Amino acid sequence: MNTILSRLKPFLSSYTYQSVRFLRSNNIIQNIKSNNENTQTICIIPDPIVNRGIIYEPPYLFETDLYPNYQLLSVSIRGYDYVVLEGYFRYIQKLAKSLDIKVPEAVAIPAKSSRVTILKPRSTQIDVEHHLNLYHRIVKFAKVKATIAPILFECIRLNIPEGVELKIDIPNIADDEFRYVPDVELKQLQSELHAIDHEKEETQKAKEAKRVLKQKEKAQAMLLSILSPFNDETISPTSDDSSDKDDKTK
Repeated sequence: MNTILSRLKPFLSSYTYQSVRFLRSNNIIQNIKSNNENTQTICIIPDPIVNRGIIYEPPYLFETDLYPNYQLLSVSIRGYDYVVLEGYFRYIQKLAKSLDIKVPEAVAIPAKSSRVTILKPRSTQIDVEHHLNLYHRIVKFAKVKATIAPILFECIRLNIPEGVELKIDIPNIADDEFRYVPDVELKQLQSELHAIDHEKEETQKAKEAKRVLKQKEKAQAMLLSILSPFNDETISPTSDDSSDKDDKTK
């Protein structure tokens, strides 16, 4: 308490500083009665252990959780039966709500259609033809506590219906590509830029090859210039011998 009083000393006058009486926050104030006219000023400062009181403590010290959290999780479900998948999709959202888990996004991805054909035995004729639609749903969870995550995953796994594919993972950028409409002009400009970059690379490679060839030619010329006097000395006696041989034949 003396440390708290020393901190308050600059803010109090000398009279109040001498007359202040400190009490704990858990004491009963109603029992304090005074018959004197000049009652002393009472300043109640709470216990710093119970509640922090005047002592300043940064707020971020109390924002940290005791257990780690998953920042963002994505639950992906796929199936061919629309009714079953949609019911399971809503069940996951209700389960997250009951466990106080934030659901920032619950997205329905457009269905992918496919055609399946069965041929007749020992022939190429089509016997049966089916058109299947694969439905896809994504539910994202935010700040899931590590203590609640196993319970959530176990409930989702145990209640999965037949024919539904389940995947729990970190969100992927490829899953959000369907939201963006492709821009034809932008793609055309990007292809033109790629072509220009390719041409620049080709011209740079051609310049580099020419430079290397020039350096080789210069090196060969320098070698020939250095070896030229030796070649003249070796060639001159051979020319004299050839002339002598011609004279003898004559």
